Amino acid sequence: MIHFFTALIILLLTCFVSFYVMANASLADKSTPSKQESRLIEEQKFIDRTAPYIQTRQRQDKILASITLAQMILESDWGKSRLASKYHNYFGVKSWSNDTKKSVKLETSEFTDGKWIKVKGNFAVYKNWQTSVYQHNRLFLKGTTWNKNQYKAVLDAKNYVDGAQALVKSAYATDPDYASKIIRIIKKYYLNIYD
Repeated sequence: MIHFFTALIILLLTCFVSFYVMANASLADKSTPSKQESRLIEEQKFIDRTAPYIQTRQRQDKILASITLAQMILESDWGKSRLASKYHNYFGVKSWSNDTKKSVKLETSEFTDGKWIKVKGNFAVYKNWQTSVYQHNRLFLKGTTWNKNQYKAVLDAKNYVDGAQALVKSAYATDPDYASKIIRIIKKYYLNIYD
């Protein structure tokens, strides 16, 4: 009887070890993510890193976090654009300062007279991405020098579709497809869960 239990234990241990080895071999094959998986992981890390602060700003400034996140993603190419990665400007905010510590001149694309053109623009320089978000929200809250209520419709938006359309109606961007791009990003990454 003892030999039976010993044989049974050895059989069970052998099965367990075999299962363990096969499972680890299977995991080892999948331990290197594909380029697409790596990109998705990096994109989610970007969202996870920025969303909490943007949600804090939403509570204070009443600007939908989904709109801010989508704009940040679109305008900075996930923080990889030169303007974002080197100068911490994630929204393409322009500057009229001549101080090289506060402004940088870079080439950009603008949609004018029905076509895309390359132009040089002065852009604000920030100390970090949080300051970029803060200043972006100030623009919406204070408006422009010629119209303090320019972005009132963005502030009043109750959902991301209305918010994205309000950006275009408020002349935030020159891109005629800006609202649809923002909506598409929000839908793809479920950014409305952060509102």
